[in-house]
Amino acid sequence: MMRLVLIISLFATLSCATTFTGAAKVPNGAAGCKAICSSYGMELTGMVALGEYSDGCICGIPGKQSAAASGAAAVATMNAMIRQREEATSPPTIPPMLPPAIQQ
Repeated sequence: MMRLVLIISLFATLSCATTFTGAAKVPNGAAGCKAICSSYGMELTGMVALGEYSDGCICGIPGKQSAAASGAAAVATMNAMIRQREEATSPPTIPPMLPPAIQQ
């Protein structure tokens, strides 16, 4: 029984070991990410900051824009168009009349 407990303990200890290789930060920031993505035949789409200790690159297929970026651009364009239309069709605003100041 003691041998079984020892084997299970040893297995549990060894199975939890995690090792990482390479630097936690991308050298030279965005320029380093651009070089890394280029080496994969891709283009830099963004970067991810994982706290103070690690960051990473987001590489995308050249010429392809992400659906999220396309959607955000479409929403921003529509909002600008709506704002322009409202400004063009709305009457000029007149400031409200304020009562005379009461002197004491």
